Amino acid sequence: MLTRTCSISFKRFSNLLLGISLIFFSSCDFFSRRILTKPVVQVENLKLSAKDFSSELANRLKDFDALAAKDPKILSVQRDQIINDFVVTNIIELWFTENKFSLTQEEIDAEIKKTSSSYPNDSSFRDALSEAGTTFGDWSAKIEAGLRKKKLFEYLKTNSPEPSETELQSYYNSNKMKYEQKDLVMLSHILVNDENQAEIITKLVKKQKFADVAKEYSSAYTPEIGDAYGWIEKGYSVDIDKAFKMRVGDTFGPVKLADGLHIFKIIDRKPYKIRTYAEAKPDVINDVGALREKAQFASWLDVQFKRYKIKKNKAVLDSIKVETQ
Repeated sequence: MLTRTCSISFKRFSNLLLGISLIFFSSCDFFSRRILTKPVVQVENLKLSAKDFSSELANRLKDFDALAAKDPKILSVQRDQIINDFVVTNIIELWFTENKFSLTQEEIDAEIKKTSSSYPNDSSFRDALSEAGTTFGDWSAKIEAGLRKKKLFEYLKTNSPEPSETELQSYYNSNKMKYEQKDLVMLSHILVNDENQAEIITKLVKKQKFADVAKEYSSAYTPEIGDAYGWIEKGYSVDIDKAFKMRVGDTFGPVKLADGLHIFKIIDRKPYKIRTYAEAKPDVINDVGALREKAQFASWLDVQFKRYKIKKNKAVLDSIKVETQ
């Protein structure tokens, strides 16, 4: 028996994978088009069609080069992730409906506003959606799905006791290296725009108080933070790492960073160490909480998988192929 395959087509221009086309057919007949409406996966009566699955797969593969996009391992991971995301999202939605949980429009609007406000204006936000290959409606649906998942986690957490001191201490003892503190230096700085200014400032700080020079000449100086640059970990920058071989009170620079030229002064130092349990406890609580949250969600999912009818259509899934151009 002859079988047809749906293909995701890629085009490559100027050595960059600029975009993808939707499904195309080498032979556009009724059988091939009918595949588009077939479900790849189904949760109760909610279906992910071959067309929608292929579009999502194409969108996820658009950042890969032509060879990687056809790599069986990469394809397998991406396909499984799409199916898993669909199943989990819809199980949560069904559970919300069953248990009369809901999201208010105010909650949804607030989350949409919070996320979109990270862009300078609406135009740049819409451009980002276009580049991501998604519509505002699809993006909003994912925002809602994320909020439902967050609300589910909060519900599961309310039915779970707080971690005991013994549990926290045990986790810390087994994972001490997670709570290391690298070598640190606290720096003050003077930010200038060009090398001539930097040369003048370098000479001035040898004769005058660093803070006074910063107040008069640094473009980064503010009354609230003064000339503070903050604590810097070793390994932050090759040029700044020289501070770890110097003494408190020494100055160095100019160091060219993205925002301009900096002249630095070393204010304080902290040597490498493993933080004590008391020092690391807030992070330990967060880490144990995250592990518990993950375990609770996995356990909850196991129960739901047995409650809902979930079907995967392997024949349709296997009929979807990736082709690059």
